[in-house]
Amino acid sequence: MRRPFFLLFSLLCLVSAASAQDEPLVLRLRWLPAHRYVQETTTETTTGLTAIGKPEDQKMKVLQTTEIQVAGSEQGEKLARVTFTALSGEVMLNGKKEVFDSKNLAGANPMIRSSVGQSVGKSFVLVYGSDDRFVEVRDASEMARDADQVPDLAKIAEARQVADLYRRSLEMGLPKAAVKSGDRWTSQETVNFPSAGTVNVELRAKLESVVAYEGQQHAKISFEGEMKRADETAGSRGVTIGDGSRVFGQVLFNVELGTVSFAAFRADIQLEIQGKKIPVRQQVTTKLASLTKA
Repeated sequence: MRRPFFLLFSLLCLVSAASAQDEPLVLRLRWLPAHRYVQETTTETTTGLTAIGKPEDQKMKVLQTTEIQVAGSEQGEKLARVTFTALSGEVMLNGKKEVFDSKNLAGANPMIRSSVGQSVGKSFVLVYGSDDRFVEVRDASEMARDADQVPDLAKIAEARQVADLYRRSLEMGLPKAAVKSGDRWTSQETVNFPSAGTVNVELRAKLESVVAYEGQQHAKISFEGEMKRADETAGSRGVTIGDGSRVFGQVLFNVELGTVSFAAFRADIQLEIQGKKIPVRQQVTTKLASLTKA
């Protein structure tokens, strides 16, 4: 009698799993108040300087640790304070490999020390409504502050752009509406890069399936798309992102917790600097290192 029962139980489990694949899913970030998220992001960048006559390409690898502390408000908002807590890595500068770690920058190249110092320890707040929809960026002036100096309006504006870029990276590939396995969607957005101006991004995405990852159900999403500079910036800036720039990626979205557990994407960028075209390849991998109660 045990075998027929076990067979029936197995069939019921398969039917249940198949039904879950067919149910529409809302894949929207759902921040948990009084919780702390820690992300680890590895970025590898190759800048094709040989294309403009330099002896070798520039390569850089960076590991960034980001903490997101979430609090609730009396108005029902969710306040996600983002802090870049650590940076380490290596980069080739003038033919020499420079290794750095934000925990000890005493012997680091001055250029690296300045760049890392402007990022580590800085924070801003992403505000979401009770419906988990993004509302606004707050406290961006903290990103622009340098020692005891009061940041000017230009630096605050650039800090807001950095905060918004980070927020968009969290949501990259996610659908606006509920979807089920096999569904496809297209998103079109305008992104303002601090150094390269306004860029139009079109992504085509697909919910491949619902899979088990680290013991929980995850939506597996793949996407690809193009980046094109906006017409109003063409020819008006020293640095722009040229036509032919593309991005590819994959996301594992935790259906139960409402967060991205793992994301990987590659960008092939045609950078134009003062009329010279420089190919840039960037590979970014982000994983949720921990999620704990604050």
